[in-house]
Amino acid sequence: LGLAVAVCLVGSSTATHPKFLAEIGKQWKNNQSPEVCMGLHCAFQIGACFLDQTCYDAIMCMQECDGRPDEFQCQFTCEMTIGLNNEPFSNLINCMAENGCFPEVPPDGECLVGPEDCVEGLEDFSTIEGDWWVVRGVNCGQEGWPGAYDWYPCQHGRFVKIEDGWVNNTTYCGGHNSVCETDIIVTIPAATIPSSGYIRLDYGPNDAPLLPQTEKWYVVSWPEPDYMFVFWCGENPALNYNGGYVLSRQVNEAGMAPETEAEFRKVVAARGLDYDNMCSSDNTMCPE
Repeated sequence: LGLAVAVCLVGSSTATHPKFLAEIGKQWKNNQSPEVCMGLHCAFQIGACFLDQTCYDAIMCMQECDGRPDEFQCQFTCEMTIGLNNEPFSNLINCMAENGCFPEVPPDGECLVGPEDCVEGLEDFSTIEGDWWVVRGVNCGQEGWPGAYDWYPCQHGRFVKIEDGWVNNTTYCGGHNSVCETDIIVTIPAATIPSSGYIRLDYGPNDAPLLPQTEKWYVVSWPEPDYMFVFWCGENPALNYNGGYVLSRQVNEAGMAPETEAEFRKVVAARGLDYDNMCSSDNTMCPE
């Protein structure tokens, strides 16, 4: 039974809610009873995960995060560096989703904008093709935004054309203060532009263990060619998760025009945020 609780610890996709992970981790550590739902509906998948070394290693990795100052980010990194693309892991969490075994959790952050807030004139990927770096983010692990999705080091997106459309070839890593502490993580979701300034990303089985998973990017400001401000809203069967960031053609903010920064400050202030409280990233030492 304790195993089922341990497996619960890893079962909430690439956007696992940190508060849920922390609670399940405590249940595992204290040998408390697992969710009845999993025992009733996913016993086979629990056993398969226990017998698979990678799935078990992911559980142990997440347990070791308990009590660390960066507990939530640590657990997410375990999931993405060990659990992703592991078949027993994927089978288990999809069983949980299909049978309603995920607890209801509050959204991670707020979805602050919509398509109506997007800039005009961004209707084709040819205008933004190529490299974009995250240099300042909204979701930094603060109260109400525990995932810290915008503060992972070396976040580098590349809009690339393939045979049947476009993808956002994204790389990043686990770590702190713009320094990688894990191998580079790669996701390649399909990308479309439903309307001007609105970019939709749809993740596949090689990018996220729990599907469907989508992210809606809203480009709300693009005052100069090399810098834009994007608010984004993501969802999967377990969680709604949100954030926002400054995207740059450069690896940091050093080349940003003062007028652009002033515009971005207005954008975030209009949504009740403080630009100075956003987490800054310098990607100078990151791999291309």
